[in-house]
Amino acid sequence: MSCLLFLTVHYASAQSSERVKYGVALKNITPDVALATCFKWLPVADVPANQVYIQTRNGGILSGIPWDIKQAKQLQKNIKKAGGKPIKYLVINELNEERIAVIAYLQSRGAVLIADSATARELVQSHRIRVAITIVGDTSLTIGKRQITFFPHGKGFSDSGLSIYLPDSQLLHAGYFIISPTACYPAIHPKTSLSEWAINLEKLYFRFADAKKVIPGQGQPGNANLIKRSIALVSKIDKNNKRIPYISNQDPDADDEY
Repeated sequence: MSCLLFLTVHYASAQSSERVKYGVALKNITPDVALATCFKWLPVADVPANQVYIQTRNGGILSGIPWDIKQAKQLQKNIKKAGGKPIKYLVINELNEERIAVIAYLQSRGAVLIADSATARELVQSHRIRVAITIVGDTSLTIGKRQITFFPHGKGFSDSGLSIYLPDSQLLHAGYFIISPTACYPAIHPKTSLSEWAINLEKLYFRFADAKKVIPGQGQPGNANLIKRSIALVSKIDKNNKRIPYISNQDPDADDEY
């Protein structure tokens, strides 16, 4: 069975080799995984936000939260037009107040919420939103006959967060917890020290050092070395936690694209 993975970026960034349909640009990564590009540029960024959609036998799994309800609705339409299945599961990589409404909306549309224990507790206590699947530790689940590893990566971009790993394609997505050198966005005042963020990134690297594809919250994807570079970039956030210095994608040390 073929599976699709959708990476949301601006359609204008599609390469000439990609096939664009319904505003979704598909790019083959492995025989059963494809990247799709859609949506607008975020006002705070030089590059758009990345999300991951995984198609399984029983429905779609979305890792990462659309920026607003309008964007969430457009994503649902684009997935349907591209032949994908409805979003049945929503993986919450990180939590901030601006996206609570989107979480509630997708849940109202039938999405099952998946989050780490700290995020699940915050959602129910502060927003009365219950998480159906709470991940306490390193956990592998089979959803729609597709094995997925969920890893609570701890404090960093937000107070807690969750990474997903697809063993069959060696693909890792951890939202804004992983920083690409081609991204430029505010740190949104993480509720932890930057040194703790770096330590948690090191744990993520050693746990998934075999990852061949790493998709950050923003910026160009790379390989496992992108996690190591994130550790260095965290140290460059200014004292007010406002912005990560922009590094040109012409950086000779940048990760190879795939």
